[in-house]
Formats: sequence, C-alpha cells, structure tokens
Amino acid sequence: MTATIVLGVVIAAAFVFGVRTAYKSFFKGEAACCSEDGCSSCGGSCAMKNALDQSYRARVEKIEKFPIHRTIDVDGMTCEKCIVNVIRALEKVDGVTIAAASLEKQSAQVGMKSNVPDDVLRDAINRAGYTAGAITA
Repeated sequence: MTATIVLGVVIAAAFVFGVRTAYKSFFKGEAACCSEDGCSSCGGSCAMKNALDQSYRARVEKIEKFPIHRTIDVDGMTCEKCIVNVIRALEKVDGVTIAAASLEKQSAQVGMKSNVPDDVLRDAINRAGYTAGAITA
C-alpha cells in the first residue's frame, strides 16, 4: 500500500514537471535550455542556440552594409528569448531596418537607412525590460 502511494506521488511529480516544461516552451516561448547562465544546461549544443548564432552572423553581415549602423551595449539578457525580445523592440523603432543581438557580447546592433537618435534606441531597449548602455558607431 505504501509503495503504491509513493509510486503515485512520483508519477504525479513527473507529470507536473512535464506540464510545466511544456507550458514554458510552447506558451511562454522559453527555450528548454533557458537558464540564468545562458544555455548551460545543454552545454551550448541546443538547436535554438545554434540557429540564433547563425542568424546573428547573417544579420550582422547585412547590418554592416547599411549606411548607418550602431552597436548598443545591453545589460540583462540571460537567454535566447531575451535576444528575440531585444531584436523585436529595436526593429519596431521607426528608421531601424534590421537588428541583431548577442548574449556572448551582451550587445545589439542595428542597421538604419536614416539616422535615429541614440535616446530612441536606448528607450526601446529599456521598455523591453533590459538596460541599454553605451552606443557606438
């Protein structure tokens, strides 16, 4: 009888953990490997991390071709979802054509066809929940 109760508790706990993980992955958009240390739980081999790294390199190549581009220090990014949030926030700014963000560098880059004031870029990042730092050309 006791063994049955213990087994039931273990199964229930496993089910709750599975539902929680599925909820975070599908409804909140968090990567399964998302943690405070970046992608440490999967050792950096996470498919999402690899895809974001490739996307970052491709976006930076495009950004460097724009007549005006900036690099912005961003504090507070801890996971792959943060990268997406920063990119979306910057690309919503009028005048910004393309953006890229990097966890490793803790920065974002933007490509613009016309000049956008630095304060507007900082404000977009701050409104997204991160802290914008120095901006360099």
